[in-house]
Amino acid sequence: MSKLSELVAELVTPHAPTEKWTGQTCGMLDMRIDRQGRWFHQGGEIKRLGLLKLFASVLSCEQNTHWLTTPAERCEIAVEDVAFLVTSWYSHKLDDMDVLVAVDNLGRKWPICQQYPLELRCFEQQQLPYLGLSNGLHARVARNVYYQWAEIAEQDKQGVYLRSAGIQFYLSE
Repeated sequence: MSKLSELVAELVTPHAPTEKWTGQTCGMLDMRIDRQGRWFHQGGEIKRLGLLKLFASVLSCEQNTHWLTTPAERCEIAVEDVAFLVTSWYSHKLDDMDVLVAVDNLGRKWPICQQYPLELRCFEQQQLPYLGLSNGLHARVARNVYYQWAEIAEQDKQGVYLRSAGIQFYLSE
């Protein structure tokens, strides 16, 4: 096992085995996630972190449709952009390379690597970096993190990039 895979196993919160559950589809749930990663149920914001982490552990995205899946039910929820935001980060030294670790708005940690890559996506007519998560989910990089990364980014002929886990992830095209 590589040191990177050990770091991933240590940091990443496991997702529930929703792919094994075959609950009945129950339609659209009165739940939504706004563009700032805030969760709402029946119009009221859900603020309990433990409850948000529970919902996040059974959330998935398939073909731009977000699902909350339990062993008994599978319900669609509305998501304005993505369910999570990268709100902070730090660098982790791993033998001969640095690994950037993104922290999302629920406090979960994601090493930026081949398994959890940065990719550019369009948001409000701008190309912004998003972090690919498991189960078809993504986290948009918050503006403050983007500006911090811009300070440590490198540049080559292809554009501006961050290096993490020995891979170049481009922040611009």
